[in-house]
Amino acid sequence: MSKKNNLLLSSIMCSLILGMSAAPVSAETIETFNLDEMIVESSRNHKTPLPGGFNNDSSRVGLLGETEVIKAPFTVQSITEDTVSKMAMPNQDLDTVLSNVPAIRTGTSPIKTDFSIRGVCTNAASYYVNNIPGFFIMATGPITNTVGSMDAMIGPASTINGSTPSYQAGPLTGATPGVIYLNTKRAGDADFIKYTQTFAGYGDYGEYLDISQRFGKDRNIGVRIYGQYDDGGLAISGAGQRKKNLFANISYEGETTKTNVFGGYYDQKLMGTERRFALTGNPTKFPDAPDNKMSFDDPSLMHQDTNGYMLTLNHQKKLGEHLNWFVNAGANQSVMRRYIYNGEVDIFENGDIDPNTKVWSDYIHIRNQYLQTGLKGDFMTGMAKHNVAVSADRFHRKMYKLGVNAKNSAGIAEGSFEGNIYTGVIFRPWIYGGDISSTLTKNLQHEETDVSLNFMDKVEIGKLTLLAAASRRHGDYVRGTTKKQQKNNVKDNNWATTFGLSYAPTDDLSIYAAKANSRNRGTAVVNGNKTYENDGEILPSVRNSNAEVGVKYKANDNLMMTLAYFDMKQPQTMDVKDAAGKWWLTNNGLNRYKGVDFSLNASFADKWNAFGGFEWLDARQEKTAEGKYDGCHVMGSAEWSSVWGLEYKPDEDTSFTGRLSYVGVGKYVKGNKEELDIPSHVTLDLFASHKAKINGVPVKFTAACYNVANDSHWIAQAGQNNKFMLNNPRSFMLSAEFEF
Repeated sequence: MSKKNNLLLSSIMCSLILGMSAAPVSAETIETFNLDEMIVESSRNHKTPLPGGFNNDSSRVGLLGETEVIKAPFTVQSITEDTVSKMAMPNQDLDTVLSNVPAIRTGTSPIKTDFSIRGVCTNAASYYVNNIPGFFIMATGPITNTVGSMDAMIGPASTINGSTPSYQAGPLTGATPGVIYLNTKRAGDADFIKYTQTFAGYGDYGEYLDISQRFGKDRNIGVRIYGQYDDGGLAISGAGQRKKNLFANISYEGETTKTNVFGGYYDQKLMGTERRFALTGNPTKFPDAPDNKMSFDDPSLMHQDTNGYMLTLNHQKKLGEHLNWFVNAGANQSVMRRYIYNGEVDIFENGDIDPNTKVWSDYIHIRNQYLQTGLKGDFMTGMAKHNVAVSADRFHRKMYKLGVNAKNSAGIAEGSFEGNIYTGVIFRPWIYGGDISSTLTKNLQHEETDVSLNFMDKVEIGKLTLLAAASRRHGDYVRGTTKKQQKNNVKDNNWATTFGLSYAPTDDLSIYAAKANSRNRGTAVVNGNKTYENDGEILPSVRNSNAEVGVKYKANDNLMMTLAYFDMKQPQTMDVKDAAGKWWLTNNGLNRYKGVDFSLNASFADKWNAFGGFEWLDARQEKTAEGKYDGCHVMGSAEWSSVWGLEYKPDEDTSFTGRLSYVGVGKYVKGNKEELDIPSHVTLDLFASHKAKINGVPVKFTAACYNVANDSHWIAQAGQNNKFMLNNPRSFMLSAEFEF
């Protein structure tokens, strides 16, 4: 699809929605939870939804706390709890909701959590649980039935969160281009006991319990307990899942103190769910996608088993009329044993499986601890109101990992497979005895400690708001236990800064700009495939530059629009050959991401609501080793993408929603600067809900159909070194929630 056709499609959608947005519709109040700019949250306070009800009008923005969307000097989107529950049924992953954000592209295997923000690859490490970072990695993500609302913070704002674990951003990329705050479910004003049953059309059954009660004087103690048991098949042929968890959230709200504690345990198993591929050899064309119902691993053999716990604490104490002390703390453990492909499924352009594709047993054990404490206050200097935050935090991770390739009787790991992605994979018999994941023991991969001091001042002078923030970060990264591994040890100190301003000539219009310079850890130079003259040197951490300008407009409580232009410069390590023909590892590489985001929320004609937006992205490799990829697209990037949602509510108890997602042509980059096209695709999802009473018992019925047309297509993965995914087949979900 051409640029003109993409722009025409987006223009038509905007025109249809904007043209019908003349009738004012009052915004309803929902019961969400906010405590003094969300340093600690409280479900007894209220957020107001934006027009349409899919997103909130305020969002968590790092140390800024709870900030009105229209006043934030960067892109933010707060997804309501109702939207999460409607579009991510508890047996689904959260990427089914993240795809509502125009700047985010989703699509990965059920055993992975990858997505991209403005063309930059990231994964579940970008999730914060109740303001606590670092709980998840690429292989393990959040527990859907624990999540209430979600706040997506995108652009230069990502530097004002405190410590950024290098595993989150990658050592070479600086801070990520955004973070996703997950706000766990808490007790609201109403007491209830809810029992939910879910069914998916491939034999997957789930049961869920959700209990919310308030106690104490003025009902100021809230307890909410929720659990899941789900077992059955997925839409992928033969694939299945088994999920069990139990969590509790306890909150207290006194006159000067507010506290929230969340914690619980989870245990889950996924079978036969790999969907990631890579082309091998020197392809001249991009292969057609196979039938997306097909399984490419043996569900009776290949698996991923994960269990662990999560615990968070948020506490705030009022020290005076204009001063608060706060603490955010958390800890988690995640243990994973799996027998899967070592990386992905390697194929040739005709669809044949590369016989050198490997299977391995893998054991991962992660422990994380986080502590942040600080002061927030406000004061006046003349006409200027200062909102100041000062904090210190410490993040610590210990990650053990051991992977062993399955080998045949001759001790060779290759030659595991034959067959074709269109006709089926043939497994060599010897791999059925290769799963030793249950016997693997701890092997230290890395230990990381990050400590930061954080300063932020938001200055309000009439219609002008200025923001200045800085973070001083000390990182200590220890790699493994052997002498060779510890050549990768890095200690460094660096600064990250953020500056922003917004001008609001009226309450409904804001013009803003922001710029952030962020850093992560340095890079140890270690000889490998190349011998470097600077072997043993520690390269300084690279500086990631992230800038954004935009405008936000809200009209008559029935329309909200945001238009933003962004420009990110992301340095990379790069091999450089000197005049004598010797190699040096440097920080001279560069990727650049420029583009435009547009989003809207709208209500019109009483019963109709809409959300959506599009992104135009120009992601290029500007400086690469020996100019090999100079001028090429960033691998897996797509120039155009968009999402549009339309809801019809015939009455207050019934809702029908359709969501149309489009991703343009993706780029597969070959070594000779030739690019192959990964075809564009359109996906339609449908959702419905209805509230009724059965024998006086309130019941909420919910239904969903993902990938309605059952289209099979590849999904380009931005920044993943030419990796690509096969999409999931059409799947149906039904649920009934009984409230007692």
